[in-house]
Amino acid sequence: MSEKIPDPGGIDARMAEAWRLQTDGQAEAAMALYRAVLAETDGRHAGAQLGLGQCHMERGERDLALHHLRLARALAPQSGAIAHLVDSLSGTTTERAPDDYLRWVFDGHAGSFDRHLAALKYRGPWMIQALAKRAWQPDASRAILDLGCGTGLNGPLFRPYARGLDGIDLAPAMLQQAAKRQYNGRPAYDRLAEVEIHAFLEQVPARVYDAMLSTDVFIYIGRLERFFAQAARVLSPGGEILATIERGSPEEPVRLMPTGRYRQSDAYIAGLATEHGFIIADTLEAPLRVEQGREEPGRAYRLVLGG
Repeated sequence: MSEKIPDPGGIDARMAEAWRLQTDGQAEAAMALYRAVLAETDGRHAGAQLGLGQCHMERGERDLALHHLRLARALAPQSGAIAHLVDSLSGTTTERAPDDYLRWVFDGHAGSFDRHLAALKYRGPWMIQALAKRAWQPDASRAILDLGCGTGLNGPLFRPYARGLDGIDLAPAMLQQAAKRQYNGRPAYDRLAEVEIHAFLEQVPARVYDAMLSTDVFIYIGRLERFFAQAARVLSPGGEILATIERGSPEEPVRLMPTGRYRQSDAYIAGLATEHGFIIADTLEAPLRVEQGREEPGRAYRLVLGG
């Protein structure tokens, strides 16, 4: 019999503490709390089943993760977030990650996000910065949109190139972190907005931006046809997309991985670029992150829209 865990604040308090431990990388302690909650609720706590499933995912224990996530889905069938995780482990490739999944993941990790990415040796912003350095002058001449800006890692890197720098994201807690980003003692971003990418692009005027930044964004959009069509309208002639992908196999244009992220093939990106009037001006191949001791193959693109 496991040791009884003190419960001075009730189940909600223990769930909050379990999530804190999980996001801090203390999976064993988090799992103990999730199991205690399930013991007291006869297994009928969707959040605890979800938490256990996530912990098993992070440990590479697919079958155990899928077991708990399916139980969570049965308890909360309305949750797009849980359904997305089940799909990712079941080999089902969907069009894109649901909005509630993105808000849940990123709001929950906002406070520790930069530390988490550093531990993963995440390189996305610096990969697209390297492409910009090879082609741009830091002359503050561009209207730049940072898609899925998160905590604002791109902000200080691209402020020297921008006369205006806007950031959008679905997760309000991430935007709060982005608002704190500074460049030369001033906010890195001119404007920040809580909005879904496609919804934003559909309502802005044509030819309003000179460049778009997309780091660790395509990996959650999945199918990119709608995005490319909108980007071709919103960018000025000669406008650019600087973006990263997790590289997929040539046989599969788009695939949802067990991580909950999508991989796209180089041929898929090249095909969409050509269809919507972009040329591939430059690329950079490098690992995007190191996860569970394995390098995640990535590529950064600089796509230029024809006149």
